Amino acid sequence: MPWEYRLGVSARFGPIDFDDFHTVELPERLAAGNGKLAAGHLARCRPIAFRLEDGRAYTYAPAPDGIELSPGADEAQTVVEMTYEDWCDFVWELKTCFALLYADRIKIPTGGFGQLSRWEPALRAAFDGQPVYDYANPVPVAEDLSTTFTLDDSDDDIRRFLDAAGFVHLKGVFNDDEIEALRAAVETAVAEARPDDHRSWWTTVDGAEVCNRVNYLNLQSDAVAALSDDPRLERIGALGGELRDAADRLDGHNVVIKVPGAETGLADLPWHRDCGMGGHPVKCPLLNVGIQLDAATPASGQLHMIAGSHLGTSMLPSDEDVAGLPTIAIETEPGDVTAHWGHTLHAAPPPGDRSAAGRRAIYVTYVNPLTFEMVGAGQGYNDVLFTRSSGRVRHAKEFTS
Repeated sequence: MPWEYRLGVSARFGPIDFDDFHTVELPERLAAGNGKLAAGHLARCRPIAFRLEDGRAYTYAPAPDGIELSPGADEAQTVVEMTYEDWCDFVWELKTCFALLYADRIKIPTGGFGQLSRWEPALRAAFDGQPVYDYANPVPVAEDLSTTFTLDDSDDDIRRFLDAAGFVHLKGVFNDDEIEALRAAVETAVAEARPDDHRSWWTTVDGAEVCNRVNYLNLQSDAVAALSDDPRLERIGALGGELRDAADRLDGHNVVIKVPGAETGLADLPWHRDCGMGGHPVKCPLLNVGIQLDAATPASGQLHMIAGSHLGTSMLPSDEDVAGLPTIAIETEPGDVTAHWGHTLHAAPPPGDRSAAGRRAIYVTYVNPLTFEMVGAGQGYNDVLFTRSSGRVRHAKEFTS
């Protein structure tokens, strides 16, 4: 099913009356407290309008106590045009501004995409009362972020750290023989991957194409498929509550590969959330569990986390924002496992040593059961990344610069 149609059907995410929403529903939500929640996150936001294909439009303008709404788009400094169906999905957060950008589903005849991106966190606060993670006043995290655990520790202690920091590092979960078997599965999958298969991601190094991710690795390897029934991973997944293993949808069990010298695409992931393309109310809480196949060091590439950032939505942070936040680069050994909430801001900067071997990690994802109602087998919100890429995943800046 093409991505431009809604993934699945649910009574929770039905049509929204465009005019009634702007003249009745949203003003009531703003007056009830969502306006004040949004007000503190409108710095550098300018009036923005959403206009449908039939010409109906409403302008959102920053106000001292939140957002001021007015019909039309004449006073807007940015105008975003989209279909009615896409607007409904944007309000429900089934599609984010980045998903609409990748799918080429929006036109911005006035202003630029940057304003839409800047507005989105405040809109989430206005639409459904989501808290916003404030870069100027980050949530205090009392835990020592370098703390590690083993499966000998109690689930309560592990869960307490995960819920506070948004991630957890478990040492020595898999033994050397198991890691070797998983490495062999990755090497076979990479050898068989092709840039146009829509299951793998690619980058370039000195002009040559190199694979940096393979999705649905479990369909190619019995060893990877068996991870769905591994009691150690089931125990870790259960830290998130009543979540389900998403082996047959979203990206399946996938491997992320750090490629030294990567020049293009999304090999070096910037700060992001795993629900960044949409589906936050469907997938989350989402727990991503990473089996580390190689040592994670500054030379080979590491997973970076902003502790506590899972407690709210936000714009993607700039380098200036990150400088004042509680961040950590996680150092792991082969066989270690990391787990992080999908809503935790994280990044995978490039390996520091171009001559070093890059880090590889297999991810098993546990999601809200609603995912299985909304997303069919073999489908996922990240499928949109292929829409304008001829099979090659591109960086968002290639569409906005």
